[in-house]
Amino acid sequence: MTKTFRRFGRGVVTAFVLAGVYASAAAIEQRAIPSFTVTRLDGAIVDSRQLTAETQYVLLYVRPDCRPCDRLLALVGSANSPQFTSRVVVLVSGETNTGAGYVSRQIPAEAGPLTWYADTDGGAYRALRLTGAPVLIGVKDGQVMWSVAGVLNDASTVESVVRTWVTY
Repeated sequence: MTKTFRRFGRGVVTAFVLAGVYASAAAIEQRAIPSFTVTRLDGAIVDSRQLTAETQYVLLYVRPDCRPCDRLLALVGSANSPQFTSRVVVLVSGETNTGAGYVSRQIPAEAGPLTWYADTDGGAYRALRLTGAPVLIGVKDGQVMWSVAGVLNDASTVESVVRTWVTY
């Protein structure tokens, strides 16, 4: 009976946690992705409305000196699915060369094509009104639909959220 109660209790707690994540994500005001520019590896400047050709994607904001960011990028790299990585856009805080080294250390080439940009002047960070990293932002048709910020310790939950959004 005790084991059954524990399983039931864990299930209830999991349901409340997931409902809380959904509620907080659904509660944010949907708004157009703000205007900012970021830099590609080749030095080209890219506008926020041209980050990807995908209409629905996950925007990840990370910093190279951030362990939770490392874990998040490792999770993206371990997906080993071009369909998955093609619908993820990574913004790396800092200089372009630093971002290139950081992304290549965290995500193997076998993971599939990954679009990433350097936020060299912090403009994306300010425009998106971020307060830390890492941050996951769900974008659909140019609208910010949800966001999750902070330390994301449960890799399976994060993977589920990202995978569900990019395959929805």
